[in-house]
Amino acid sequence: MATASSFAAVFISSAIASCFAEVCTIPLDTAKVRLQLQKKTAAGPAATVGMLGTMMSIAREEGVSALWKGIIPGFHRQCLYGGLRVGLYEPVKALFVFVGDATLMNKILAALTTGVIAIAVANPTDLVKVRLQADGKSTAVKRHYSGALNAYATIVRQVAATIHHDNDQ
Repeated sequence: MATASSFAAVFISSAIASCFAEVCTIPLDTAKVRLQLQKKTAAGPAATVGMLGTMMSIAREEGVSALWKGIIPGFHRQCLYGGLRVGLYEPVKALFVFVGDATLMNKILAALTTGVIAIAVANPTDLVKVRLQADGKSTAVKRHYSGALNAYATIVRQVAATIHHDNDQ
């Protein structure tokens, strides 16, 4: 059974590893988001072709750092998702084992449970990440967030206003 200190060590090491992967892959993710938006908003043929062309266009028009837009909420997501998914696995697996060693079914149930918990907690950070990535010079919708915290606050205000408006009707 996992101890509190081993949970912390596993959580932190998983979060760090996930954040490293995020730094390496976010330029591809940013280009993917822009390509998805381009296909939905363009009336004619796409202005850039493919992943590499989109990355080069972003770097040329907005600067190389624009490829890492959304990195802060990306770190938030990876810390939560990576840390919880891996860090909770052993304690949750222990909950499914009543007698003896963990069976394959116990391990599958533990993995499914930790995955569901982690994605439920981390999913709102993905919304902020994608909105920051989508907010570029050539995109149709401009939100102009000043950063991750501003994006979180703005989204919460918008959702609260929508809920309040829906309740008034």
